[in-house]
Amino acid sequence: MESGKIDYQAIGFKCGIEIHNRLATKQKLFCSCPARFSNLEKPSFTIFRKLRAVPGEMGEVDIAAEFEFLRNRDYVYYVYEDTCCLVELDEEPPHEMNREALFIALQIAKLLHCEIPEEIHVMRKTVIDGSNTSGFQRTAIVGLNGYIETSKGIVHIPTVCLEEESAGIVEKKERQVVYRLDRLGIPLIEISTAPEIKDPLHAREVAEKLGMIIRSTGKSQHGIGTTRQDLNVSIAKGARVEIKGVQELELIPKVLECEVKRQLELIAKGIKPKEETRVANPDGTTIFARPLPGGERMYPETDIPPIRISKEFIDSIPLPETLEEKKKRFEKIIGKELAEQIIKSSYLSWFEKFSKIYEPKLVARTFTVILTSLRREGFGIENLDYKHFEKIFELVSKNMLAKEGIETVLKELCKNPKKSVEEIIKTRGLKPVSENEIEKIIDEILKKYPELAEMKKFSAIMGEAMRVLRGKADGKIVAEIIKRKINFK
Repeated sequence: MESGKIDYQAIGFKCGIEIHNRLATKQKLFCSCPARFSNLEKPSFTIFRKLRAVPGEMGEVDIAAEFEFLRNRDYVYYVYEDTCCLVELDEEPPHEMNREALFIALQIAKLLHCEIPEEIHVMRKTVIDGSNTSGFQRTAIVGLNGYIETSKGIVHIPTVCLEEESAGIVEKKERQVVYRLDRLGIPLIEISTAPEIKDPLHAREVAEKLGMIIRSTGKSQHGIGTTRQDLNVSIAKGARVEIKGVQELELIPKVLECEVKRQLELIAKGIKPKEETRVANPDGTTIFARPLPGGERMYPETDIPPIRISKEFIDSIPLPETLEEKKKRFEKIIGKELAEQIIKSSYLSWFEKFSKIYEPKLVARTFTVILTSLRREGFGIENLDYKHFEKIFELVSKNMLAKEGIETVLKELCKNPKKSVEEIIKTRGLKPVSENEIEKIIDEILKKYPELAEMKKFSAIMGEAMRVLRGKADGKIVAEIIKRKINFK
């Protein structure tokens, strides 16, 4: 997305980002339920709620909360017994804050050069769109006044917060919204930047850097919906607008450009843009959601005592190797291109484990090039698990599976993950052939097509050979033998 069509400095462009990422902890933030989605096919039972707007700490009702209240919606919640308890139902007070989640959040705050408060206080943030059964979200500031370095200068980080994830939406109608409660309460890190982002492409860079810092802990969840960006944008003579729900990094520049154009068009018509919250569409456009919330929606959480944070404890928190540092280390082993890809891959942790035992370039190529190809072809790579790759790399190392056969095996496993790798190798004939066998096959081809050898038609001979040997032999070895036999230079 080229941002050169608009002079963002001239129009007074201001932008800040709030990035949210679910943390991969064992338990939820304020109860002992597992921090994952339910394994149950159907909800155990259903509950119904109506939510009302209440005054915040200063006695005022937040405008966004009042707007949702006036919609007069009914909220339906699917409850799953393997991942929900009375805390999610708002029938029991919250438990103590998850110390694993707090430790990860403080690591992130330190990586962002933040000041750590002497006490962590949990607050209630009024949210009555139904995404929380209690009518508020619990959140706590764990870092203040941090910063990151970017290609266009330092961008400051006013706050880093640890909060509970909202319920997952199932269905939305005009007067009724259905949610599932297994997602509610999973620990969520929220990082807010100052409005110092220079243009849409800079916004993408900032979001990517923040995402990489979170992932450096090795404790961020992966997959669709685990990371979300909210964009706060304004222009001169316009209004501050919060755009929620941008999940893809690639969409950030498009969303910001569309919003700037929308406000410029309104201003050109003599219409003053309104401060409001909007939701991003897949094409980069946005739709109105509700008025912009204010400070009135925050008030103290009285059920959770403050947590004292000593300087000694802060100093004892180790900083993990950042992804930037990992990338530089990987470049020495697998090259710059593969290192760039594996750092952004959701299979990074698996690569780190397998590359210590097996050939790093082969492992990296499997998790980047091959899996990307399978995804584009429509294969269900979500069916592949750790044990599948463990067995594949083991058999390759024992010369029981040709490297060229990995893609074929993975395709079969995507269709039927219960099949054994050994069974696929046997039925598809993927056991590696020796160099002597390769030579015999090439000799047969040259004998069958003597004119190809005489005219040194390397490509044609290679094509015939790989038609027989694909998935069973290294293409480089096949090419070397052919070149030697026909004296091809």
